[in-house]
Amino acid sequence: MTGVADRLRSPSVEDRVAAIAELGHGDAGTAELEALALCLGHDRKVVQRRAAEAFAALDRRGTPVRAVLAAALRSTAARQRWGAAYALALLGAPPRDTLPVLLETLGEDDGDLRWAAARIVVRMRDEPELVRMLAELAARGRGPQRKMALYCIRDLGAPSTDAEGVAAAALGDPDVGVRLAALSTLPAVAVDRVTASRRLLSLLEDPDGGVRRAAAVALGELGTNSEEVVAALRAAAASEDASLKRAAERALRRLG
Repeated sequence: MTGVADRLRSPSVEDRVAAIAELGHGDAGTAELEALALCLGHDRKVVQRRAAEAFAALDRRGTPVRAVLAAALRSTAARQRWGAAYALALLGAPPRDTLPVLLETLGEDDGDLRWAAARIVVRMRDEPELVRMLAELAARGRGPQRKMALYCIRDLGAPSTDAEGVAAAALGDPDVGVRLAALSTLPAVAVDRVTASRRLLSLLEDPDGGVRRAAAVALGELGTNSEEVVAALRAAAASEDASLKRAAERALRRLG
């Protein structure tokens, strides 16, 4: 495959994409695989994604690609580490050694990367330490990591007192996005739904309008129609905030 390795290093995105397509339908030696691994760290998503897909195609045809991907997973470049983790996830069950990179990527500024990493994390639901690692990230990570760790816990779909505690603690986070994630997560994981509902009442008066509305929605989802919950929702339904009013009215109807 003379010239393919060189074209995989081309400064032209079009040349790289064409070379990746050619490689995806042919054979690859060491030079081509190493050049393809560099494409996993490209700053254009189309190059990065096509390179990962080419690794998956080569793997299906029996080309040994895992050692090259394992080396890329240890790259000093965060973007290449992510590309390698993404490629390995395309080969089958994501290996455990991709998890640190995936958790790192939950803090990326690029929302597409964060959610792609989150989807892979959720596929790793059988990892024994996963919830603990997500709980630590939700408590001590950067803002985007805290938020995405909560969404991962939500999407794991496994109610537990531990998961409930993580979501409840995040209700007081100074970051609005984290509070919103906690409100989305708590109804999905709460075991003690009465206590969980009580914890949400103060958020009906949160300084942020989106948080107030999300709190009303979450109270409806938790399904606790105690006197204090109903009274708080009725007060919210009388609010001058039209969006909060609608959310509270829907929650009251849901509670019956």
